[in-house]
Amino acid sequence: MRMCLCVGLIVLALGGPAQAETVPAGCDVLTRAVQVTGYALTVPPAGPEAGWCVLDGAALRSEAPGRPDLTADRLRLRGTADDAGLVSIEVDLAGLRVLPKAGDRALDDRLRSLFRLQTAELRFAVAVDPGTDRLDLRDGVLRLSGGTEVIFSAVGKASGLSAVALLGGSLTGLDVVWRNDGRLLRPVMEMLGERLSGGATGGAAVEAARLALRQLVDNLPDAALTEDTRPELEQLVTALPQGRGRLTLSLMVEDGIGASRLLMAGLSDDPLGPKGLALVLQGARLTALWTPGLAP
Repeated sequence: MRMCLCVGLIVLALGGPAQAETVPAGCDVLTRAVQVTGYALTVPPAGPEAGWCVLDGAALRSEAPGRPDLTADRLRLRGTADDAGLVSIEVDLAGLRVLPKAGDRALDDRLRSLFRLQTAELRFAVAVDPGTDRLDLRDGVLRLSGGTEVIFSAVGKASGLSAVALLGGSLTGLDVVWRNDGRLLRPVMEMLGERLSGGATGGAAVEAARLALRQLVDNLPDAALTEDTRPELEQLVTALPQGRGRLTLSLMVEDGIGASRLLMAGLSDDPLGPKGLALVLQGARLTALWTPGLAP
């Protein structure tokens, strides 16, 4: 008996501490995960449905100027948690509207028009492995009613899904497919060009923004790009803002891009210059493909 007990203790010691049990996350935990600082979340009464936490009709409202309200026709959440917090979460959102406040002049009128004409759908699932700190973001889809679509997935390292854990983590892989509908970006490029040029408007502001994007592409380090990536990105910049098409982007970073690397680049004389981008993309491999047109 004593021998059996000793053997059992040795096995337990070699096996290490037992992993925390993972259980379905409650609606209270999931709801806290989607709350935003500076906003109040209101949710009509509802309950779980087929394993999902139902938050249909949810609204995020803020009294601060320049912060529009957000409403969603459909918001479903589900996930798992252990003693330390959330381990995984899935989001299924539809009918998202951005509602600028009447009379709030802190928001540009062009953005007001964009928000008024667009609704959004968003789906994704993210999970962290507590044993390895591997973070997986999968099945990400963002669709706007005007035709813009972004499909995304990512891999990284993080100790959990809290904001603090994510900020302390790193990105090791990213895949994005972005479809430009040819209508959304003109006002955005106008606003960007106005700030960069200090007075240009309309088409001149768009050209100022295009020039800045071309310079950004030129500043990308050769060591981080596949052979055709820079020409593909140059074609994209030339086509913007009206040019319809699809950009396929893949980024792999063996050591990961984390907050410390971004901070070091941000403290440089020119964060978006050749030296700053070389620091951020050290050890990275970036592949890009621009396909004109909106065919699937």
